[in-house]
Amino acid sequence: MSVLPLIQISDLDIHRGNRLIISEMNFELFEGEVVALVGSNGCGKTTLLESSAGMHAISSGLISWRNEGFEMKLVRDSEGRRGSLPPMGLTLQKNGMSGEETIEERLTTVLAVSGCHYDSTKVSQLLNYWGLEHRKSDRISQLSGGLARRLAVLSGLAPAVMSEKPRAILLDEPSEGLDESARELLVDWLRALASKGHGVILATHDPQIMLAADRIMEFDEKRGVSVKKQKHPLSNFDLPERSGNAKISKISSLFHWAYRMEKRNPIDTISRFIPSILALL
Repeated sequence: MSVLPLIQISDLDIHRGNRLIISEMNFELFEGEVVALVGSNGCGKTTLLESSAGMHAISSGLISWRNEGFEMKLVRDSEGRRGSLPPMGLTLQKNGMSGEETIEERLTTVLAVSGCHYDSTKVSQLLNYWGLEHRKSDRISQLSGGLARRLAVLSGLAPAVMSEKPRAILLDEPSEGLDESARELLVDWLRALASKGHGVILATHDPQIMLAADRIMEFDEKRGVSVKKQKHPLSNFDLPERSGNAKISKISSLFHWAYRMEKRNPIDTISRFIPSILALL
């Protein structure tokens, strides 16, 4: 295991207007661990998770990620400087998917953007685990809320599942909208990914998901954070076989994705698809 963290947050302050949301936060995510962010609504869980991905301006501090060359690189600082994220997985609380995409297109774009080899067999295998293979040609707009959430969660996990290198995964309320069987599958995948050296940060209210964490960070209303550690044995759950890493084609993949979406529904494409683009970056 590398001594360098996957994500490092130093002296982080974040304001929303005049309100201080995150105060003097120091945090590191290492290989092989699942970290659960818990607490009441509005305590800063989602803000910290999204800020870890460089999605919000910060008042002070520094956010860095380890790249695939095992160097710590700036993602965001309080002076407005920004760097690109290394390959990672992200599931937003509101899914962040376009209804114009097909299920298969969503997953293949995620894998291409994150630099993972894939073929039709691999894609079908991933979808089959989550009960989505038979719907792969359907548009996301045709899915029920529960199936759409399954796809959003799978899209966040797949860049790590298919990678031979340790990656960070960020999941915001991943079990929200999932049925019991899908929540159990999520727990199995979380522990299996940690056993293979990946790191996960997730925000949750779900006690079942909290039990899968190695660290539970509980936020209180006064911006204090308490930490509880839990021990887990190595998982023997069989994830889909890794496909290996490929050259990252983020720009070209997003261009082809946007072109397909525009052809299907050419009305106000950019504004409608911004959440989907953010979830893919």
